[in-house]
Amino acid sequence: MSTQVDGKLTRIEGLTELHPVEGDRPNIEKLAAATGATIVRLSFTAGQRMDDHKAGAPILVQTVTGDISFATADETVALVPGTAVHVDAGIVHRLVANTDSVVQLTILR
Repeated sequence: MSTQVDGKLTRIEGLTELHPVEGDRPNIEKLAAATGATIVRLSFTAGQRMDDHKAGAPILVQTVTGDISFATADETVALVPGTAVHVDAGIVHRLVANTDSVVQLTILR
């Protein structure tokens, strides 16, 4: 998943790989923890969701493949490849997969 090179560079692989699981929630896999960020892959099958929750740190959520509806109390954003949202810590949000999708979650610390 990740390889640290010379203590200065962390190479992260597998960002586009869909690793689905059965059930209502996506498969959540930590790919790397590096200075200032943790990278997590979320693998959704169509219809899977993450109901209302919040993060303890700012996050960056971007769709690598597929189509995700990302919503807060005030707004819903269609996350497709090439689209990302930055969310401040403590903001309640939810995700619903409209198609099989892979999402990269970057937890900023």
